[in-house]
Amino acid sequence: MAARTALAGLVVLLAGVPALPAAADHEPAKCPMHAAHTGAHARESCQMDRLGAVEVSSTAGLGQIEVRGNLAAVVQREEGRVALVDVSDPANLRVLGRYDGNTGRPELDDPFDGDVAFSSDGRYLFYARQTHQFSNDGLHVVDILDPSQPRLVEYVPGGGTLRVAYHRSGEDEYVITADAVAGIIVFRFIRTGAGGTLVPVHVDAQPLLKVGGPASAGLVVDPHDPILSRPLLYVTTGETGLQVFDFSDPAEPVLLGSWATAGLADVEVSATAEGRTVYAATEYWFTASTAPRIVELDATSLGAITERRRFSPGEPDYPSGVSWRLQGIELSEGLLYVAHSHAGVGVIDTCCASAPPRGSTTDLGDGNTGGEFPNVAPYAMDVEVSGGVAFVSDASTGSLSAFRFDPTLEHPDE
Repeated sequence: MAARTALAGLVVLLAGVPALPAAADHEPAKCPMHAAHTGAHARESCQMDRLGAVEVSSTAGLGQIEVRGNLAAVVQREEGRVALVDVSDPANLRVLGRYDGNTGRPELDDPFDGDVAFSSDGRYLFYARQTHQFSNDGLHVVDILDPSQPRLVEYVPGGGTLRVAYHRSGEDEYVITADAVAGIIVFRFIRTGAGGTLVPVHVDAQPLLKVGGPASAGLVVDPHDPILSRPLLYVTTGETGLQVFDFSDPAEPVLLGSWATAGLADVEVSATAEGRTVYAATEYWFTASTAPRIVELDATSLGAITERRRFSPGEPDYPSGVSWRLQGIELSEGLLYVAHSHAGVGVIDTCCASAPPRGSTTDLGDGNTGGEFPNVAPYAMDVEVSGGVAFVSDASTGSLSAFRFDPTLEHPDE
């Protein structure tokens, strides 16, 4: 999921999707998220308008999402593929094509998870493909000029490439990965007549992530920090917490500050001239008993990053365990969208994080018979907001759903 800073600019709404009414004009609804229990549960939405959905996979679950313009890239977790989805009309989502990273050799093809990032012009997709055996995969560079026929143009093997991010500096392009064995790697991406090539320019061997998937780390590049007027790289891992680097020279990132408490994963950043706030999901691979929380950090002074608070997206206070993990977060216009596995998706107003969610949904489709979480509905894995629309991937149903948060919708209990 790509983070959005406060200087990301005005959001352009998708055609046919009306602008939201000002939230201040309406009494905030209380939208408790799906409670812990056994057995089936209702598919419900509170203040979330379901616009449409598409079943991307009928036999496996979905993972990370990235959206650029009218195109979304969605990881098919246990299948080793990335689906390219037309999202120009959220009511009519369409799979245009798929990139298949499998080799046809069973001893190598053991897909588990992955992460994706677009180049700035949308020509290339960078796919960090992870297998159960980390040494078997790495970073794929895919030409998606024709989304119906994606084409591999470069491959760099890795030791468990968990996260990937993209940064453009002038005419130069860079790809950053968080690798379970090698640590943080910065590549320069050089376009060629045949497509492109990746040249490693920096390796930070610490932290060694060792184990885990995308939920063990996070990467965000703020291309223009409003306080320092330079690019910053934010890195979170399950072992080291948060590190913030001056990324003016991607070949020599300079550590500016850290919050050295282990256990952070997906990360979002809000930066203004007055200060910086970092939101990060708690990580669960290294400490399975970690309670699912959002950690809010004050990073205004990078030399003295402090924790403001931790909050749970919903009630009850969800226990640790596979059913209630925090999988993905997305910050958009003061609202924090949270993919909370079996609890569904919640929308939290960052002004009032201790209050109940402003919106929530478990209407993510019917569970399929394959994947890591068969016959369980839902299992929200990631959420990405683009053009006022929240796109949600589900690891149980294999569906990609589109929602619009609308504070004027009638609460289902009213």
